[in-house]
Amino acid sequence: MAETWQAVGIVLGILIFATGVAVITRIFSAHRIEGQTFSMVVLGVAGVVGIAGFRIGWDAVGFLTLCFSVSAIPMAIEYYSRFVAEQKKANKAAERMINGDSSEDR
Repeated sequence: MAETWQAVGIVLGILIFATGVAVITRIFSAHRIEGQTFSMVVLGVAGVVGIAGFRIGWDAVGFLTLCFSVSAIPMAIEYYSRFVAEQKKANKAAERMINGDSSEDR
């Protein structure tokens, strides 16, 4: 019976954590903080795995942290490189407009 209540408490803790992350995401979106998606996913996964550690054990949390960290590296490189490329493209377009570029590809 104690394990059941522990599981209920952990699930409620995850619900409260997820609600907090959703509120933070809404605040960041309102302030137009660019590049937030990857960071919010990392925060969400880390929080859920960390809270689940009370049930699954800290050795499992360590292993899951290692697994998620390794999988996050290529995703982070892709996400941020795409973000930087889009920003450079937008900056070039703005620079052309400021300089009065009259080319056809405007």
